[in-house]
This record gives sequence, C-alpha cells and structure tokens, in this order.
Amino acid sequence: MTSSFLVLGDQLSTQVTPWPTLTRDTVIVMIESEQLTTAPRHRTRTALYILAMRAFAEHVRSLGFTVDYRHARSFGEGLRTHRDEFQPDTITMNRPRGRRAAKLFARLGVQLLDDPFYLTSVEEFRSALANSRPATMEMFYRQQRRRLGVLMEGDEPLGGRWNFDEENRHALPKDGGQWPAPWSRALSSDEAAVVDGLVGTHPGGNAVAYWPRTRTDALDQLRDALERIIPHFGPYEDAASTTNWHLAHSRLSVALNLGLLHPREVLDAVVEHFERGAIEIASAEGFIRQLIGWREWVWGWHQLRDDSFREVNALGATTPLSAKWRSFGGHDMNCLATVLGHLREYGWTHHIERLMVLTNAATVAGITPLELNDWMAENFVDGAEWVMEVNVLSMGTFADGGQTSTKPYIAGGNYLKKMTNFCQGCRFSPTERTGERACPLTNGYWNFLLESPGPVATNYRIAPQRKAAHQRPDRVEIRRDAQRSRHIIVNGRPPTN
Repeated sequence: MTSSFLVLGDQLSTQVTPWPTLTRDTVIVMIESEQLTTAPRHRTRTALYILAMRAFAEHVRSLGFTVDYRHARSFGEGLRTHRDEFQPDTITMNRPRGRRAAKLFARLGVQLLDDPFYLTSVEEFRSALANSRPATMEMFYRQQRRRLGVLMEGDEPLGGRWNFDEENRHALPKDGGQWPAPWSRALSSDEAAVVDGLVGTHPGGNAVAYWPRTRTDALDQLRDALERIIPHFGPYEDAASTTNWHLAHSRLSVALNLGLLHPREVLDAVVEHFERGAIEIASAEGFIRQLIGWREWVWGWHQLRDDSFREVNALGATTPLSAKWRSFGGHDMNCLATVLGHLREYGWTHHIERLMVLTNAATVAGITPLELNDWMAENFVDGAEWVMEVNVLSMGTFADGGQTSTKPYIAGGNYLKKMTNFCQGCRFSPTERTGERACPLTNGYWNFLLESPGPVATNYRIAPQRKAAHQRPDRVEIRRDAQRSRHIIVNGRPPTN
C-alpha cells in the first residue's frame, strides 16, 4: 500500500504526531493554492505563508521524504493531480484548525487525524466547560493551571493569586518608555523576490523580516523573547503607543499559528525561566494566561460550533466595513490612524489595539461583525478562522450576545487617554461627549449605553454604566451627535454636510 500525508501552511512541524511514525515511502503533499495566494490578503501575511511552506518542504526533503509540492488553482485540483501521479491508497492529514477547511478536506476524501498542535483536546475542552460554573475564560484558565500543573502549589495558585492584573495594567510611561527591539531576520534575495512579486496585488507593507519563516527562526525568536522581551511584558501589556508598534509583546503567535513552535515547548520554556528567576511572576503569569487560557479557549469554542455561528449579530450591526478601513487609510482619529497604520506596515497589532481600538470602534459604530471578522483574519499575520471567530464575534463585538464573554468590550476615549498616548495631538478631545471636538469613541460609548441594543440591555456587568448614561444631563445631545461620530469612525473624517 502507498500513502500520502498532506501538510497545510499552518502545520509546519515534524515534531508532532504522526511524523515519528511516518516511513520514508510516505509521500508528503503540500499545495500552494491560488485561491489563497492570489486573494487580496495583506502582502506580509501572504508572503510569510508562501515562504514558510517552501522552506518546510525543503526541510522535509532533507529528511529523506519525497515531497510533492504543487501549485494549483485549488486544493481540490492539487489533490486530484497528486492522486493521478502518485496513486496513493490513502491520503491522511492532521485535522485542520478551521472548521471550513476540515469539511473541505473530508469532502475531498482525506482522512483526518487528531490535531496535535494544542494542549487541550476537544473532549477535554468540552469537559472543562461542563465542570466550570460559570463557563468563563477565567474559570477555564484556572482549570488549565490545575490540569497542567503550571504556577501551582498543590491545588492553589503560586503566591496565592490567580492573576496579577493590578501589576499588569500600567499606563504607557509619560516619556513613551524604552522597549526592546523586535526579533527579525533579513530576507534572502530569493525571499525578497517572492515578496516583491506580490506588490500591486496585495495590500500592506513588507514586514516579513520581523516574522519567522523556519523552525530555526522560531526557536531563535523564542530564545530572544525569553531573554529580552517577556521579562518586561506584564506591567505594560495593556498599554499602546503611536511611536512603537510592539512594546514588550513577544509576537510568538505567528510561530505558534504556523506550527513552527508548539505551545508545550513555549510553556515549558517560560516556566523554566520563571523558576530560575529570569522572569518575574507577574510577567510570567500574564504571558501564560494568553498561552494556556485565551489561545486554547478560542480554539476550543471554534471546534464546538458550526458555521452558523459566523452569522451571529445579536446587536443588529449593519454598517458595512468601509474602504477607509480596508485600505488601512489615513484617519482623523489618532487612535485609528495609528492602529490602521501599524496593521498596514506590519500586518500585526497587539491585543489592546485590536480589542480596545478596532473592535471597540466597530462595536459603537455598528459595523457588521462578519465583515470585520473576515477582514481581520485576512490581514493579520497571525489571523486565522479559528483565532478571529471568538476574538471578534464574541469578545470584540459581542455579536454572540454573551455566549463566550460576559460583557461587551467597549470604552470611551478616556480609557485610551489613560493607557496610551493616542489622544495627544488628536483633533478630538477624549473628555468631550458632544460637539465638534467630541471624541467619536466617547460619544459612541455613551450613545451605545443609551441605545443598549439587544442583550446589552440586560447585561449585569455594565448595568451601572447604563444607569449612569440614562442619568446624564446631556443625553439628548449625545444621541443627536451619534450619527456624526459613527460617520467619523467608519469614514475617517466628519461628514461634509
């Protein structure tokens, strides 16, 4: 019998099952599909996947495998021509992370194995939800700490605390702060040629050098992050800056999402550095929370749902995502100008810029959640169907009505004034709710509370804010100016009439 093993562009590891048991007569299939490479996704994201896939194919060849690396119009065409040439009895693959991809390859006759790229199986996740009351990410995270034995003393958290939020919510320093330079590796001439070939067909800048393309790159980035970056992560993890796009964020999500790193080896490395005193507990806990809590949480929920979830819109948002956002264009609001600029140049922004600027602005402006979700998935270098679904449709825009988050993540300009320097020099004032100088986020926040769409009206966690909104003496003026604020958020400038 002959067999083939299919590898996708986010499964780039020979360190996971079933690789240790594959014989050298197994043909490794990789398909560079035009459906993915020619779609108008961010240039850095597209180039990164192409380069990482090609580098992985060469690595696997060096291990003695036959690699059938195909360029095809679609995965279906690629598998059909592979079958015609190699006549395999079976084609297997590790289960794709996205539901739609899993359905596609099952329909194409590929045998799906378990996904080995996470710390939590689907059944373990399902059990965690059943045993968690309430079923929140915080409770799931605590179960993960206990199950994995991470930062624990018996059944209690190390140091007597589950989180160090008080230590990890410092505002951006007044002087802007000093931040470690991000890891990078210069492009080879061959890599540069691939990136240059995408000019004109894919939006966004060339930041490929800042992201790993090989397993060696990823291990080097992990080492660098452990030594220079993660030790400074915790205190300023919720800050943001107009002059620095990365602060002390590890940016390891790309290596993890490509499969170049496994979460277990990252977790073990962070714990080891913490135990020998190289990383303080506040930074270690804050990072580990993202790795074993948030990341496994969003993946688990994606696996338990079907595609009907993509249509959730509990708040009834219907404003189309504008060309201004899609082109990462200039914006009169400094916060959106900065974050769209970071996305344009690097294909990435950190979690506060995603959650408290992009999805916050989209929520109060009523932007259609699915359009926002798909645009972000296509343009972030670590974007993927399984990542964005919970992050955008649940946490970010509350489009699921609270199924996986306990409140909408909305805030006015004062939050950004406190945590960032985005408001400095902006034409809008974060402290003004009405009038021409009113910050559209501030006006939009209060108007959102006044309107209280759908499940927001009964959400207990923001009940005090709703009550305060309805007691405001300027609530009539807030409602009057709401359409203007929405127009500015969506289109980048005030209406002309």
